[in-house]
Amino acid sequence: MKLRYVANACFLITLASGRRILTDPWFEGPCQQTWWNFPPVQPSLLATIKASRPDFLYISHLHHDHLQAESLATFHRATPVIVGAMNTPNLKNALAALGFRTLIETPFERRTPLPGADADVVLFKDFHGNTLGDDTQVAYDLDTSLYLYDGDGARLFLAVDNTILPADAARIAAEYGQPDIAQLPYVSASLFPMAMADYDDACKLAATTALRARTSANFRELTRALAPRRVAPAGGEYVLGGPAAPLSRFLPQPLEPELAAALAEIGMADRLAKLYPGDELDSATLEIARDRDARFRGFTDGERAAYALTLQGRTPSYAELRLPSDLSFDWGRALKKCAANYAARRQRMGFQPAMDVHLDVAAPTGERRFLFRYALDGPEAGFCDQPAPGRARLTYHVDERLLFCLVTGLLSWNAMEASALLGVSREPDVYTHDLHRSMVHFTLLS
Repeated sequence: MKLRYVANACFLITLASGRRILTDPWFEGPCQQTWWNFPPVQPSLLATIKASRPDFLYISHLHHDHLQAESLATFHRATPVIVGAMNTPNLKNALAALGFRTLIETPFERRTPLPGADADVVLFKDFHGNTLGDDTQVAYDLDTSLYLYDGDGARLFLAVDNTILPADAARIAAEYGQPDIAQLPYVSASLFPMAMADYDDACKLAATTALRARTSANFRELTRALAPRRVAPAGGEYVLGGPAAPLSRFLPQPLEPELAAALAEIGMADRLAKLYPGDELDSATLEIARDRDARFRGFTDGERAAYALTLQGRTPSYAELRLPSDLSFDWGRALKKCAANYAARRQRMGFQPAMDVHLDVAAPTGERRFLFRYALDGPEAGFCDQPAPGRARLTYHVDERLLFCLVTGLLSWNAMEASALLGVSREPDVYTHDLHRSMVHFTLLS
């Protein structure tokens, strides 16, 4: 088996039989409005991947850095797509909308032959709600991970973005075997600390430093528990462009030396296989064939942030939306309807914390248009002059044009948070995972 890295969570896997699997294609253009591949995919590799005819696609979940229409447009719509047997049709519907209807829908944690490939797969669903190990009350499957058994005996584990913790890794190693190669995430696609509106630069830098130390330690403990022969950090390989580009100074992804130092603490530094676009790792020899055209090999924080600034002129699509000044859109009625839809969802979840959410909405010119409050534990919803005293609250600072796209379902709340296009402030400054994750239901369509 050979594993060639493309970008983010995209790999081209060549099995012993010669059959090929392309995972989570995102290698061209932006996604989530502000995300750009970093390191960028060089033209020679881009041409190779576009010209490839993979025998299978694997789509782990429906976030746009794993299921991106522009990158998927390259491939024949009859290509079989490996997906998990999820409890909602969201991923299947998204693929069908792009023309992919030949699905290999795989039950979770059941070893399943891959047709005509002399290989078996096992898929895992969400391990936890977040990387602190909290379970979620949001009752729909989202992330998946893939364990691949090749016909020559080689084993590959792709955790992708799944919130795997050391106990999960230890169970997988015990029940499914220690993989030869493991791809492990080393940072979540989070708004923190980039989008924290009331953090100054010093506070953001301190938060970034602490987060990188924590995620490096988790990467170390995952490697210890899973014990792969080589471990490749991947996923979350991006910078922010457009208006969020300057915030790339505070990206939480640890650099290669930080991960190597963490693995050195447990005597496993030699197992790190940091791959750059085009690099190929051979499961038989454990050697890496380096692509000579790869850019930014061994990049620093400064180089990553400087590249992001070259993308600062890129305009998010919502900013091209023109809302006429006399637009007959009743924000009060619309937002109360969104709040009612969201309340019904939260009631089914059993998630009704004693706190408020505020929408601090600005015109394109920057001045405040209105402040809207709704309570998560009661019926209160409407315009206000200031927050209710003594109440815990989460405030989103949002452009009116972007809010229009969010409540009409043109864009996703979660995606815009992670893209740092929503400024966030909290009182008290405590992260409530299910609140952020469930905000996708604050729409007119929910």
